[in-house]
Amino acid sequence: MLVFLVQRLLFLAAAMGKLEGIAWSGILLANGKALPMDLSATGYLLLLPVVLMLVAVLSGRAVFAHVSRILVVVFLVLAAVINVVDIGLFDAWGTKVVRKALGYLAYPKEVIGIVRPIHAAALIALAGVQVFLFERLLRRIDFRLHRFHGSAYKAGLAMLVAPALCVLAARGGPQDLPIDKSWSYFSRHPVLNLAALNGVWNTLEIAVQPAEFETQPYAFMPQAEAEAVMHAGARRVPSQHRSILRVERPNILMVFLESWTADIIEPLGGDSGVAPEFTALCQEGLLFHDFYSTGFRTEQGLCAMISGFPSQPTTTIIRKYGKFDRLPSLVRRADSAGYHATYWYAGDVAFANTRAYLEAMGFDRVHDENSFPIRQRTRWGAYDEELFDFHLKEARKDPEPFFHVVMTSTSHEPFDAPVEEGFRGGEPQRYRNTVHYTDRMLGRFLRKAKNEPWYDRTLIVVVADHGHYLPHNRQHHSAARHRIPFLITGGALDPQFRGKVERTVGCHVDLPVTLLAQLGLSTDGFEWGRDLFDSAATHRAFWTFDEGFGTADSVQTVVYDALGKRIIELRDSTRMNDRDRLLHEGQARLQVLLDRYIEFDQ
Repeated sequence: MLVFLVQRLLFLAAAMGKLEGIAWSGILLANGKALPMDLSATGYLLLLPVVLMLVAVLSGRAVFAHVSRILVVVFLVLAAVINVVDIGLFDAWGTKVVRKALGYLAYPKEVIGIVRPIHAAALIALAGVQVFLFERLLRRIDFRLHRFHGSAYKAGLAMLVAPALCVLAARGGPQDLPIDKSWSYFSRHPVLNLAALNGVWNTLEIAVQPAEFETQPYAFMPQAEAEAVMHAGARRVPSQHRSILRVERPNILMVFLESWTADIIEPLGGDSGVAPEFTALCQEGLLFHDFYSTGFRTEQGLCAMISGFPSQPTTTIIRKYGKFDRLPSLVRRADSAGYHATYWYAGDVAFANTRAYLEAMGFDRVHDENSFPIRQRTRWGAYDEELFDFHLKEARKDPEPFFHVVMTSTSHEPFDAPVEEGFRGGEPQRYRNTVHYTDRMLGRFLRKAKNEPWYDRTLIVVVADHGHYLPHNRQHHSAARHRIPFLITGGALDPQFRGKVERTVGCHVDLPVTLLAQLGLSTDGFEWGRDLFDSAATHRAFWTFDEGFGTADSVQTVVYDALGKRIIELRDSTRMNDRDRLLHEGQARLQVLLDRYIEFDQ
């Protein structure tokens, strides 16, 4: 633990130029956030030496004690090397060890050739000084066997307790889930997150975790052709953009509805009586009739709505450090125009690397279950009523313009929240029951919001994070499974759009582009989305599932099984030309998507 503390301070000292404008409290907090992962790395490294020492004590053979000490020295050398490599990589790439860096170990001459000799010599010297000092300190620990002689009872107890403590430390403590990198991501300043990330732990994870893809798994066509097809719809000259705002730079409030599907929205052809408040809100806002989720998990929808990046068939980019950091950010783009961004959630925001992603995307504050006292909760967090009330209370304190994202959770599966909304029965009814509760709280929230001073200057986006197979047991891959509600309302919406239905086909990835276009901000870097109010653009939806994709436009829907190489859903069997066109476009998008995903490691 002392070694890791010293190495972290060395890293921060080397990164001093990146700490400008960061308060000392943040630097101190980075050291505090680092402790659990330091403990985990310590547990991993000491487990084998501890076992060897126990074998030495029980057998009386000193050779095992000698091997144990040698292992500790080897680990000290590795830690020192990793530390200086991290310092060098941060200087060059702004990161710590990543898979690409490990891949360069096969070309030592080339690596040496691109490193400044003075810099390399300084890093080597720093590693040498570390090893020397740490090894001298290690000498103060007595490894001789006579120091450990005792009763058989004590030896047996040590056999049980010492390895168990190492295992407990390695997983980061007694909590349900073992520690992961998200524990280190706490700040919107990447340098502090990297300082809190234990270099040894990070390198070990990369070394033992195989790369997901080394080659393109969906090579349907030449790369140049795929790129051309994928970007064809973006060529729009001149642009036919429509503004829906009555104020120039409104506040933005995005409400993400957990697991809502179009099948329970009456104006979208869904069941009546499940979401009556949303139905009423449609008279005050602009409803999109054909809008689709990019995937089927919250983290997939979040990445699409904040970064405009589609879900992937067998991976989730939000879980991959070194990848999601390279995504564009709607929040950072809004920040450049003076917006203050806050994320609101009533559960564990660290789940699925969400906090790490949000911090990397530039949110100024991230609220979770620790931000306010909770009276009632499900396993996923406080009831939506409490979350909405907390937002109304805190939003008054935020400067304008603000960018707020509120993520609900009560309607999260397994839909066992003990709310009584009149729907009794099996799983489909439990789903309707929790959605009806969230719908009731949503209506209550927006009615109260109308009394807030910020409401008239706020554009409110209400959209599902993903759909669900319930209540009608839709196929996982189907278009109906991915069709979701999307409504724009609020005081900043131009009155001429209230009560209207928009027939433009869209998807999650279109949201950041559409909002940026409304705010008059640059959409550069958001290559996957289209401005939903640009009539000159080619509009379509695109979603993925395990080893496949679906795509839809105004006339056709195609769902394709990439593993079986076949179409598994088609909206109109008489429109074969549109089928072939959409299939080709979907294959190109999937191929380019995985090209981008793989490139993020390079």
